[in-house]
Amino acid sequence: MKKITHERFLEYKFISQLKSNESGRLAAFLASKPNLEKNKYDYELFYTDGLMKKRALKLKDTSSFIFETDDTILMPYTKTKQEEKDKKDFKSIYYRYTFSTEKLEKAYQFNAPFSIVKVLGDKLLLQGSFTPQTSKLYQLEDGERKDLIKDMKKSSLYEDITDLPFYFNGAGFTANERDHLFIYSTVDGSIKPLVSGNFTVDGFLVSRDKTTLYYFGFEFENARSLSSDLYAYDLINGVTTTLYNGKAFEISDLYELDDLLLIAATDMKTFGLNQNPSFYTLKDNDFELFYEMFDSIGNALGSDVRLGGNQSGFSKDALYFLTTTDDHITLNKLTKNRVLEPLYKMDGSIDGFTFVNDKLLLAGLYRQKLQELYVLDLNRFKLMPFTSFNRKAMANYYVAKPKTIELDKKTHTVKGFVLLPEDFDKSKTYPAILDIHGGPKTIYGKVYYHEMQVWANMGYVVFFCNPRGSDGKGDAFADIRGKYGTIDYEDIMDFTDLVLKRFPQIDQKQVFVTGGSYGGFMTNWIVSHTDRFKAAATQRSISNWISFYGTSDIGFYFAKDQTDGHPLLDTDKLWAQSPLKYAMNVKTPLLFIHSDEDYRCPIEQAMQFYSVLKTNQVDTKLVWFKGENHDLSRGGKPQARLKRLNEITNWFEKYQD
Repeated sequence: MKKITHERFLEYKFISQLKSNESGRLAAFLASKPNLEKNKYDYELFYTDGLMKKRALKLKDTSSFIFETDDTILMPYTKTKQEEKDKKDFKSIYYRYTFSTEKLEKAYQFNAPFSIVKVLGDKLLLQGSFTPQTSKLYQLEDGERKDLIKDMKKSSLYEDITDLPFYFNGAGFTANERDHLFIYSTVDGSIKPLVSGNFTVDGFLVSRDKTTLYYFGFEFENARSLSSDLYAYDLINGVTTTLYNGKAFEISDLYELDDLLLIAATDMKTFGLNQNPSFYTLKDNDFELFYEMFDSIGNALGSDVRLGGNQSGFSKDALYFLTTTDDHITLNKLTKNRVLEPLYKMDGSIDGFTFVNDKLLLAGLYRQKLQELYVLDLNRFKLMPFTSFNRKAMANYYVAKPKTIELDKKTHTVKGFVLLPEDFDKSKTYPAILDIHGGPKTIYGKVYYHEMQVWANMGYVVFFCNPRGSDGKGDAFADIRGKYGTIDYEDIMDFTDLVLKRFPQIDQKQVFVTGGSYGGFMTNWIVSHTDRFKAAATQRSISNWISFYGTSDIGFYFAKDQTDGHPLLDTDKLWAQSPLKYAMNVKTPLLFIHSDEDYRCPIEQAMQFYSVLKTNQVDTKLVWFKGENHDLSRGGKPQARLKRLNEITNWFEKYQD
């Protein structure tokens, strides 16, 4: 069979934005593909009634849309050079596509960077992030607006910072920005703000009858709050009501179940900020538990063959939603009678779903295949292929199937997987790569992972696992606060020992290790605590919890929570959990992969560790990616993604005996 190479991902297609219209008779979605020459992703719009699938049009780099009516969608788009210029001048332009006539026409243009997030008859719900300065964009006449833009461009050379955080990964500098909601009248063009000042909106839900807008957020004072207040806005009478302001819960999402408002939220009391949300309702302006969850809500299964988001919750006759369960994703059904029914355990990952003409359409990664759409028969619970976007891309290529390995310990089981090269010969020896996931509260599962398949095709045995700290097994298993580098390290090393025992064909002198984010932290920790690996590659890593606290976009709350200490009051505790403390022990050749716009794990984390190793004459290299962020390996520009994978692979190849 043909070998999967680094460049093969350029032929993959990624499915996103799967959603249906209001009647449920039509669904639409996007399919994107890397464009190496232009260093971007090209998008196409498709639609389906559950029987046929048809491409509507090419969208250049448009990566989102919403249904306007049953027959039309709205999407941010530009067709002319003037519109491109207007976009650069902070205007937002929306086009309308009509499915029945296949007609594309300009629909709306706003004098500020608004997003249309819901159509409400003759009104639109708009969302936008504004500073006190930029919030005037849509309020001024053309002349005054031009003067304001000139002032904004002059001030683009610096940032006035009074917030924490002051930047956010993937969004850039966000100092003084607040997420606001607005009502736009399609009749007279008026725009009415629903919130103002320092209030920032974290999420919202419009009732099915379109009479009520529920939204949650908080009043921004000094630093971002983890807890939210909840409000209802009467779309008919224009009156806002406070539903909850107890400041005891972090709200993650809102759902409508018949006449009930369901709130996915956590009080973070027992397991900190990573505590799984449960479902609540409102009673007497307080939260009342509706259904307590064990599994986490949503999809925490990692892969590098997705791009863009999909729907993970849908209300119909019941609430349908996804959970991360062990090493896979489960589709669940929760009824008004508080009965939870796991409907379908995906042998892989459900990345999104919707109903179209009473058919359940899933986007997912199934049995080592790339993303496709599937129809799930809810009577027989049978999964049937619906698209074949990636069939040609994978035809006649060797795809290693994961072999499940379980490490049974006294208190828990660590599940992991091994990928073997094609025609694995028990009489030969093989190099191996240990790959460690990020999070730490994510999981690995039996899904296609491009980088791992490349290495297996090159002759490496690739192995990976879900140690304590991972998702999928409840809060207690995921809780490693104050224990970083201890019980998680123990699980990973014990799993490594088990793999080497089960597969004696692995040359124990030719074992390599890599990982990103938390996996980068753990790679740093491993090479500073053992010399058993031949070489290592640490990606978007953490090396120093003390500096991470003050430089990461989430550092001021994540570092305290995860290390169980304050950087000034508990310095010894944070330093003891920092790989940098042990950097003088490192002898393993170490490659650093980091992006300069990674605001989640800032590049200074790599710089510190790299500097120690360089002055200590350890073989090391820092690959500094310009203009990329924390999501380089998953959503980075194609040229950067290819460079990253080549660098890691070449580093390991360099140290092959």
